[in-house]
Amino acid sequence: ISTLSTLAAGLAGGIAGDSTVSALTGAQAGKNATDNNALAIPMPPPPIAGSNTGETVNEANQTIASALDKKLKEMGESIDKATQCSFGRVCSSDYIDGENQPNVGKNLTNEEKAKYGGTGSGTPDGWEPQDEENARNNSGLPSRDNLNQAASTPNRNGLTDAGRALQKHGGREGSVYSYSSQKASVLNKEAQTIVSEILSNPNTKIESRFVFENKQRIAVVEAIAPDGRALRFNADGTKLIGFREPPSK
Repeated sequence: ISTLSTLAAGLAGGIAGDSTVSALTGAQAGKNATDNNALAIPMPPPPIAGSNTGETVNEANQTIASALDKKLKEMGESIDKATQCSFGRVCSSDYIDGENQPNVGKNLTNEEKAKYGGTGSGTPDGWEPQDEENARNNSGLPSRDNLNQAASTPNRNGLTDAGRALQKHGGREGSVYSYSSQKASVLNKEAQTIVSEILSNPNTKIESRFVFENKQRIAVVEAIAPDGRALRFNADGTKLIGFREPPSK
């Protein structure tokens, strides 16, 4: 038994280390483990005069054979795991059978996996370097209610910030924004309706980002509706900078 264990351990060490030194090291380790306690095979009870019948001997032989078979299978599994290490597979002192582990992320979307740092991170639709910066910027975004209130801040000539933005865009040809009257009260009301419509849409995306204004890089908060219309606020969301047209198609 000790010789068989030594041979098996030597084979595993030689394959894993690709050298005779590794084989000798593995063989010695296998022999030591075997001599200590690797093969604790139950032995039959000492013979008692007049009781060594054929049936008793057969039972003892079966017990020994069963224990030996179990240990040989365990040694075979150990050798198999060791040889896997030599063919580019990940090896660990704490061997884990992946097939028996639950796939806790199988029902997660790529967005959810990226959020928790799992599968999908660093891949298309996953977590990328720019996402790291966006995550830091978006950690303290203002609420929709605060943005809605900021848009109604008085500007000048009786207009609110939203009314001023609508007056500016509504007079442009091809703009998606329009007004029915140049009267301040009408502009304010219609502009605030647009702001509320965008902010109340659950699919509107609110994010902090950097943009270039007058050749300067500034931080802004934007609320972008599914149809492409957007509201741009200053960095802390306390002032509406203006309306944004949808991207050109």
